[in-house]
Amino acid sequence: MSNSIRSHRRVAALVIWVAGLILFICLGVWNLESSRRDAENRLISEAGRAASQLASLLSASVLEPDEISVRAVVSGAMDDDRIYAIKVDSDHGMIEGQRRNYMWEPVPWDDEIAENSVQGMNTFKVDGQPAGTVNVWLSPRLNDEEDSLLANREILRFILAAAMWTGALLLLLWYWGDFRRFGSALGEKTATPSATPHTDALAAEGKANAAAANSENGDNEPVIDARLGRRHQRRNMDAWLVTAGMFRQTFARGPALISRLYAEGETAGLCHLGRMLEQAAPCVGASRLARAAHKMQEALNDPDCQARAMPVEECAKALDEVLNALCGNGQWRSKPGSIRS
Repeated sequence: MSNSIRSHRRVAALVIWVAGLILFICLGVWNLESSRRDAENRLISEAGRAASQLASLLSASVLEPDEISVRAVVSGAMDDDRIYAIKVDSDHGMIEGQRRNYMWEPVPWDDEIAENSVQGMNTFKVDGQPAGTVNVWLSPRLNDEEDSLLANREILRFILAAAMWTGALLLLLWYWGDFRRFGSALGEKTATPSATPHTDALAAEGKANAAAANSENGDNEPVIDARLGRRHQRRNMDAWLVTAGMFRQTFARGPALISRLYAEGETAGLCHLGRMLEQAAPCVGASRLARAAHKMQEALNDPDCQARAMPVEECAKALDEVLNALCGNGQWRSKPGSIRS
């Protein structure tokens, strides 16, 4: 699959993920607003019902209610914590009124009403004739508490939904293999080669050559950028063919050279060649060759090792098999001589 298709696929998955989160937020906000509207409508109807009940109590008497009886009715109604204030008016003025202070205790009426309270009004009658009005104000305090609990539930629901939605996205990316590519790219950035005098010397020489080339060109663009090279190899599958061809040409005579160096007792040359094979083999996916080269170095560097011929022969055989597999037609197939212990 090409890199453009992978990129478009990741962008589409990210857009769907963001759209899902926005949908969850919109559903939560819609639920909160709907609950608030329902609570307001319910509070208005309850205020009207409370005013109607008080008006019915005041209308039960055959005579015009006096101040004492009205105060008794109002004081009994104020036992309901939902009621913020009650005011009873007659044709001659106010008969009785009470409201609650900041400690939610009933106090005499003083014309101070909270702005967020909801009013309900009804007319009471005496002998079938309108005698006055009853005004009841309900506080939305209980509704605010319910709204707060509902908001907390919606936030928790959004967090759980977002976590599940994000988990689904991560699972999809893992199924597509994007995490493995990200891990390999991160490993290339953080991995450091083994600190050996030879590799340090090569690295220092490479930096010096690059610096010299840059100074000769006189521009800010580097002649060689390892990051651009690795990025090109990841994005272009054909780059592996170039790597395989360079590996074949570099180590074409490697099996025969290993046999000759071992026959001549060139341990340092064999170790140097083993280090090169150990570093180059992973580039073509030859993990068995890398392990064989590592074992050959361990055997050659171990003064107590008596069987050095076997690791050397296994390394030569592994290199020969890799060359044959990369070539396909045996063009670079070499015939190493027998290795004597």
